[in-house]
Amino acid sequence: MSVGIYGAKRASSASFNDVDILYAFSPSREELGDLQFTPLYGSVTEAEFRSILGADGGYKLRLPASIFNKLGFYLVLIKPKSFRTQIVDCSFVVTNNDTEIQISKKGIVIPKLEFQTSGSLIGYQIEYFDDNGNKIKNFHRIITSSDIVSVSTNNNNSNANSTSYVLNPNGNNLFLTLTPDEASLISNEQKADLGSAGQSILISNTFFDPTMVEVEMVNQTMETLSWLLGGNSVRNLETGEYSIFDDNNRLYKQFNLLTRKSQFNNGNLDIREEKRDVNLDQNFNDISQGI
Repeated sequence: MSVGIYGAKRASSASFNDVDILYAFSPSREELGDLQFTPLYGSVTEAEFRSILGADGGYKLRLPASIFNKLGFYLVLIKPKSFRTQIVDCSFVVTNNDTEIQISKKGIVIPKLEFQTSGSLIGYQIEYFDDNGNKIKNFHRIITSSDIVSVSTNNNNSNANSTSYVLNPNGNNLFLTLTPDEASLISNEQKADLGSAGQSILISNTFFDPTMVEVEMVNQTMETLSWLLGGNSVRNLETGEYSIFDDNNRLYKQFNLLTRKSQFNNGNLDIREEKRDVNLDQNFNDISQGI
């Protein structure tokens, strides 16, 4: 009897509110280029996002020619959208009954206004910044619940100096529980670090894995190189014009072929010079027939 494996990978369904697309440019692999990534798109609508990326699950990124117009290397970073905010408090949600206040769960409190369009934050990731504004490496928490809360009017809990919160659909804050919320059994920590009031955090969704794509902008492609090496061509022996054509027999490049005596050494030089001012409407059949 075999044990089946439950669960399956599926294509991610993302909207423009879920994705950050950034880019950086470098003229060559030997040059550093841009030191920071720049957002590729500003504010876009859902329809514009679909035209940029395509359908749900399978995305084809369309790169704007107004930006990708220089020879060199572009790095395109596609990652879950992130929001930077501050922890308002690190406390408890309490439930009241007729006789006592019952502590239900511990977590962090953040402003609700910044995340009103994000829906539930369950499953989102939290990363932390230190006092110097640097993101703490390899330290994050996952949000396990997200509730709207307000400050409790009755704070008769064990710590008189702390503020507790109650569930309130009209509240101004979000109460988030996080995992892991307990210290490791093999560590010396007495409690898990969920953050502290005033600490800056970065919240991002976990709908898909970040992806880095390198785009190289070049003068030639495999197709144009095949025209130069094996395409139809015509050489005018009187003028020295050498014409190369594409797969549709349209003029692609034209050169002047010259033979010039070397000025300082014995012998001659064969020169091929590209013509810049040419009539691109010419085709192979016309030129080959002398038209």
